[in-house]
Amino acid sequence: MNYIASITSQGQLTIPKSLRDKYFLHKRAKAIIKDTGSKIEIRLLPHRDILSLMGILHNNPIVKANRGKSSQQIIKEESAAFEKAITDNVIEEMGLSPLKE
Repeated sequence: MNYIASITSQGQLTIPKSLRDKYFLHKRAKAIIKDTGSKIEIRLLPHRDILSLMGILHNNPIVKANRGKSSQQIIKEESAAFEKAITDNVIEEMGLSPLKE
C-alpha cells in the first residue's frame, strides 16, 4: 500500500499512524536513512527494551574481575585507583620522583 506524506520546513516526515501501529513505532524509535542514488530507503532499527540488554556485559573483563565483590568493595578499589592515577599524574607533571609503594 502507498501513502502520501508531507515534509515540513524542518525536513520532518510524519509516518502514518497505521504504519506506526503496525511496526510498533514509538516517539523514540530510530531508523537508518540510506541514499541509494535514485531513491531514499528508510530502515527501522530494531526496537530495544531493557530485557534485550541482558547479558551484554557477561564477557566484559572489568565485570569478570569484579564478580563476587560487594559494591562497596568495588567503589573502594576504584576510588583508590583513581586517587593513585591523580597522584601519579601530578608527580609526573611536576617532574618529581615516583612515590615508592
